[in-house]
Amino acid sequence: MKKALCAVMVLLLMGAVALAGAPKLSSSLFDRAKEALASLAAGDYEALSDNLPFSENAPDSSEWKRLAEKYADLSFVQSDYAVAFWTGSIWVVAVPVQAPSDGSVEALAFSSEDGVQFNACRYATWSQVEKACGESSRVIWDQEYVGGSATVVADMGS
Repeated sequence: MKKALCAVMVLLLMGAVALAGAPKLSSSLFDRAKEALASLAAGDYEALSDNLPFSENAPDSSEWKRLAEKYADLSFVQSDYAVAFWTGSIWVVAVPVQAPSDGSVEALAFSSEDGVQFNACRYATWSQVEKACGESSRVIWDQEYVGGSATVVADMGS
């Protein structure tokens, strides 16, 4: 019994140490990442270069344009869902282009070392995001996606 209790305490302590190293994530990064996806879809690369909270070396207009060209279709983007996960050294905030119904959905992913400003951004697929979330010690949804639809079943009684 003492060995089991000791093992549980060690695991809890290791988890607490792992989470203690993660800087607090600013909730505004979710909104800024969603706004960035909308600006990317609109082709407003100047706004992306000027208005996003990058710690340094924000991508310029030509880099944003090259990033936009990687996406198959940016004609309609969602702004409801975003997820952030801790990799052990950085936060990643990912916004799927469409509702994340399967792994082929494209996403815009930002990294943040301090939880307040972005350091970089990249193209990702939702399957990459899901895999990284599954490996993460900490996952935060801005608004969690729940796939499927509700089914109403009538109770006919006995």
